[in-house]
Amino acid sequence: MHPDQPERSLGVVTEATPPSSEAADGPAPAAAEPAEPGATAADSAGPSDPAGPSDPADASESADPGDSGDSADPGGARTRRAPSAESPLPGDEDAEAEDADGESGRDEGAESDGEEPANPLLLTPEPSASMSTRRRFVVPAEVLTVSLNPQELPEQPRPEASIFDLVTRVARRALDLGFGLASGVPLGAGAGLSGSRDTGFHVFIAADPDVMIEEEVVRYAGRFASAMATPPDLAYVHDFDHPEAPRPLLLPPGAGPALVEAMDELIDGLRERIPQLAEAEEIERAHAKLASELEARNKQIMQDLESTARTHGFGVRTVQGAVQTFPILHGKPLSAEQFDVLDESTKKALQGAADRLTRQVEKAARLVRAHSAKFEAEQNAALASGASSLIQREMRDLFDRFAGLSTEVGRYLRRVRQALIDDWEDLFDPPEPARPESLDSEEGDPELATRLSRFRVNLLKTNRPGDPAPVIYDTNPTYPNLFGYLERRARFGALLTDFTRIRPGSLHNAMGGVLVLRAADLLADPMIWERMKRVLREGRLGAEDPVGPLGLYATTLRPVPVPVPVRVVLVGTPDLYDALRDADADFAQLFRLKVEVDPVIERTRENLLRLDGVLMATAQERGLGIFPREARARLLDLATRLAEDRERIALWRSPLDETAAFAAATASERLAAAAGERSEILPRSAEKESSRRTQPAPPPVLVTARDIDLAWRERRERVGSAERHIRELTLRGEVVLDTQGMRVGVVNGLSVYHTGDVEFGQPMRITAVVALGREGIVDVEREAQLGGAIHTKGVAILRGYLARMFGQERPLSLRAQLVFEQSYGEIDGDSASSSELFAVLSALSDVSIDQGIAVTGSVNQLGELQAIGGVCAKIEGFFDLCAARGLTGSQGVLIPKANLPHLVLRPDVAAAVREGRFSIYSIETVAEGIEVLTGLGAGERDQKGRFPAASVFGRVERRIIEIAERLRQAEAHGFGEGEGMEEGGAELGEGSDFRALSAGPKSPLPKVAAKAPANRGTRSGKSPDPTDRAPGLTKLASGATRGPVRRGPWRPR
Repeated sequence: MHPDQPERSLGVVTEATPPSSEAADGPAPAAAEPAEPGATAADSAGPSDPAGPSDPADASESADPGDSGDSADPGGARTRRAPSAESPLPGDEDAEAEDADGESGRDEGAESDGEEPANPLLLTPEPSASMSTRRRFVVPAEVLTVSLNPQELPEQPRPEASIFDLVTRVARRALDLGFGLASGVPLGAGAGLSGSRDTGFHVFIAADPDVMIEEEVVRYAGRFASAMATPPDLAYVHDFDHPEAPRPLLLPPGAGPALVEAMDELIDGLRERIPQLAEAEEIERAHAKLASELEARNKQIMQDLESTARTHGFGVRTVQGAVQTFPILHGKPLSAEQFDVLDESTKKALQGAADRLTRQVEKAARLVRAHSAKFEAEQNAALASGASSLIQREMRDLFDRFAGLSTEVGRYLRRVRQALIDDWEDLFDPPEPARPESLDSEEGDPELATRLSRFRVNLLKTNRPGDPAPVIYDTNPTYPNLFGYLERRARFGALLTDFTRIRPGSLHNAMGGVLVLRAADLLADPMIWERMKRVLREGRLGAEDPVGPLGLYATTLRPVPVPVPVRVVLVGTPDLYDALRDADADFAQLFRLKVEVDPVIERTRENLLRLDGVLMATAQERGLGIFPREARARLLDLATRLAEDRERIALWRSPLDETAAFAAATASERLAAAAGERSEILPRSAEKESSRRTQPAPPPVLVTARDIDLAWRERRERVGSAERHIRELTLRGEVVLDTQGMRVGVVNGLSVYHTGDVEFGQPMRITAVVALGREGIVDVEREAQLGGAIHTKGVAILRGYLARMFGQERPLSLRAQLVFEQSYGEIDGDSASSSELFAVLSALSDVSIDQGIAVTGSVNQLGELQAIGGVCAKIEGFFDLCAARGLTGSQGVLIPKANLPHLVLRPDVAAAVREGRFSIYSIETVAEGIEVLTGLGAGERDQKGRFPAASVFGRVERRIIEIAERLRQAEAHGFGEGEGMEEGGAELGEGSDFRALSAGPKSPLPKVAAKAPANRGTRSGKSPDPTDRAPGLTKLASGATRGPVRRGPWRPR
């Protein structure tokens, strides 16, 4: 529409005038504070308005038809009365007559002081933002926030409080059931179960990460562990039949260290005593006897050999243990010179005799070796007999102490005894190190135990008799930490290991007890998750080599798996539980017990005392100082604020603990400043600590409620850069949004921005434009693929509401285009559906909406407003913007009445409402919202089914009829689809005259050319995106409707 073209509507013609001195000198917003919340200075009679309207009827029917002066509208436009005559629409004369009859009857009571009654089509000027009709929808300041009386808290917090004291009875019952089945202890009187030990039911605790429940699970499981039987000791020993597969031994509690010590003492004792057997008197006598016999036999052999040699003319002598023969001539040894001068026959005879004698020498040598071997064998037999007697005597005590523990232990001791008897020689000297050339041989296999280490016992875990069952919380469940591993050592370029280097994992250490793990940590490595499922499914665990699965395959041991009776407790988010059930069929079979920890619970006195005890126990563990009742009450108020429900408290300990820690730091700084010293917030170095050991300990810090408030505010400021950036853009005008004045088809909706760890509310301009067409409501966000499924559903609900209200007698023929202005990110949720509906109704009725009131709420097809999430963040976001621009007293937020229990606003917002500088309105229906936003009654159908013409719904209905008639006439004149604007139909903006087309000769209508105005937001002509310069701002949501079960709209991350 051209700026100089006057705007026209039903009975009202407005002219858009440029700013001038006359407009600037017009009535300014009143600065005086209203007498009560929700009312402004315009509600009270003043010199310029001696008789202001006091109720809705006065607001719509108190116009003076004789007033010919122009009234300045807050948006800068002047409104003047249109002629009273109205021409009925063609084809609707009967409806017009019925409307006139109904209106004349209603206007009879409006006559006063002889004045002529106002024509119902001569509509009153747009009401101001301070209409007194709003007062009945104002929410009192007393219900906007909640504060705990510190006197209701005891002087000392409740001791030994647990987070599980705050969960629901069903959750505690499920957890008790899981631990009770693991422990075999009765679950208590009335439980109906006698307690059976069954580790096939593992537990998944679904809790928000900020509840920080892992340590509480460990403590809670410890209560059941004290009633469980002490698990056995676990050791690995060498298998003498299969050296590559060490075997596990399960021993009674405390027996493992005793067996290790006994075996070490046995080997050390045998290595000391067996070498001494050679010096024993019996062994020495036997050795002397055998030596003399061997000497006599060797001497006889030499004598026989000498006799044979003389027969052949040879002599025999011994040279360095070797036998040497030589010829004899004339009783003397024959020299080489003499042998050379002999004749050939004599030489041949001597040579033949020498050969025969050599054979006799070899035979004698074999006899000597045989006698020596027999001597050695008899000597070793004597030593073996002594060693066997010694080994059996030494192991008799081991059999008495340990053989009766189990059949496996007895079998192992018998194999040890036999191996010691067979390899008693190894006990004489220490084993030689493996030579490099023997690494590939069976004896030098680096994966087999060395000779004497075979008799050692590798104790993986032990428990003292009477100890409770273990409760292990593994914060780093890597493959070796969880399942155990084979330790290796580098030697001669090879990685060597044996059964003594098997190391236990968390599953070994938790045998017979409870293992607590974070599900996210376990799922970080798919290989770990698959191995965990296999272990839990089979109930056995072997110490696999982690080197192999990673790609470096080598010769390795294969230990025999050991039974692992353990109850695994996974802690994760509810979404992760659902994802695992959907994606992994084994998960549902293994983790059959689900414990749901609701992060938001009822705000009862008992729960407040328990949460107070939990928070103060954490503060005491960290040494944060002393928290008096006022500070503790403030922390509990913040828990209520996190829940965004006056009747609930949140169990998100992470933000509460953080606030308590920084409040203690603030108090420490304050005390140090008062004493003229610098507070040492960071840990002191070792030098400073040693220099202060002689000084007395400083008194504990006293944390006040003011410290809590300051820490909470600073916490929000640390993560609020995106919020401040967007607000700055709005204040500078780069993001266009009015907080004063009246506009047609413009509503300030409320959205919620989500950054990494915080969400905040921010108003957004929602506009509606009505045009000829049959498309119905066009959602620009959906057309641009920026609208989520829930937002699209909300827009579809608007179509249903309009059809129910205005499409019962005739089909709706219109085109209403909705858009979130200057929104460049995804929008989802239906909390803006009421804002969009109000914008459409305003555009159809040509009635202005107060820009000082922001709107949030979901609407259904029946026109009822429904509760939404993030209501506190939305209210505070609009309040902060209005406060930055200056509160006028006419600003406020419109919310569904169902959200009243969820109001836990900041103290400054509640104070502004209490002082009348800001207002909160609660409504139940669309009609009430129309009344608050426009100051005009929405209207109800009379007995004839007609809305009052002056009402908003009456205007909407008449305009829909006129749009249908104009569309019919346009189509009759040949204006069809594809002509005019790109999407079809001429735009009908504010004050458009729908009667411009009249019945007459058909002529083609001029095509409407739409020219986009130049954008002045940036130099490039592009509208500024609030998220462009807001680091970390990734998603924009209009808010989600609250479901039947509410977990709280704000989830700290």
